[in-house]
Amino acid sequence: MRTSASPYTFILGAMGLIPFLFATYLSWTNQTFFDRSGLYLFITYGAIILSFLSGTLWGQFVHRESSPLSVYLLISSNMVAVAAWFSLLLDIQVLSIALLFLGFISTFWGEARFAKQTHSENSPYLTMRFVLTLIVCVLHLLVFYPSY
Repeated sequence: MRTSASPYTFILGAMGLIPFLFATYLSWTNQTFFDRSGLYLFITYGAIILSFLSGTLWGQFVHRESSPLSVYLLISSNMVAVAAWFSLLLDIQVLSIALLFLGFISTFWGEARFAKQTHSENSPYLTMRFVLTLIVCVLHLLVFYPSY
């Protein structure tokens, strides 16, 4: 797995938090954006990003030698992408948020497990992914709290 982290990776990762922060703000203040609630924006953006992360895992695993763990994680990444899509179909937004929350944790956990197998668990990229995942998960809890 390629785990190099260029400045672009850090910048784009941080910029990817902006829509989450914005949607969380809208959710807490009961405001809308283009007639869409903060919860709706949070869920749709979360599903897109979770699908993107699943796709990046797919790309990383395709270029590695096959092992039982890599095959398991490859299948899991597809399941997470389908779960992200499914979260858009649910009529219960709290359930969508919970499903996405679990998806972000699962995606990071899978990537960390694979990094451990390839002895790259101390990479700056994985540290960045941990911090970004932690922030995204906290934002999920903040959005979830007033809804529940």
